[in-house]
Amino acid sequence: MLTDQLTSTTLGVLLHAADTAPGLHVPRPWRIEANGHLIDVYLDESPQPDPVARLQRIATGAAVFNIRCAAASLRYDSWTSLYPYPSDPGLAARILVEPTGLPDQELQQLYAAILSRHLVRPATPPDDQVRRELERAAAIEDAQLTWIPVGSLAVVVTHRGEPADQVQAGIALERVLLTATARDVRAECVNHTLIRFGERTGTDKP
Repeated sequence: MLTDQLTSTTLGVLLHAADTAPGLHVPRPWRIEANGHLIDVYLDESPQPDPVARLQRIATGAAVFNIRCAAASLRYDSWTSLYPYPSDPGLAARILVEPTGLPDQELQQLYAAILSRHLVRPATPPDDQVRRELERAAAIEDAQLTWIPVGSLAVVVTHRGEPADQVQAGIALERVLLTATARDVRAECVNHTLIRFGERTGTDKP
């Protein structure tokens, strides 16, 4: 029943996945509360400069997406709603996980990408087919991946710039990053929602 509590093992898998989301140079800005099969993701409500608050929301969105992938790996389906919740202003996202036995197979594959993000990948840019797959990944999460005509750079763009849209940008950003990883393409977040694909980084060996 959905009123049953998730097991500590299940919660551990979900929390570990959330912790592996890109931090975007901010300390972990979120916390999780579980009640039955509802997972609430809260933001730190202390006042922050707008650029920091925006980064926190984007990082939180990336964590939300990783939770969805981890839930799929455990054969849960999931649904997400984003704030604002007038009665609970600190609540950034609410995730319902349900043991349907019919999890999203693409999210399951992207969970495998979470586990392999630490592997070094070839310093080659994405080809046209992979670019289309990355654009599709952003579109699934109601965002757009816009390519910049300088190197292999792209930016995730949402329709508006409200706080909930910034969380949505983080969700789309993480889906794009994990899709690149699943296609064996190197990807890193350079600044906010700007992504560099397929280029050698300073940590690579010559």
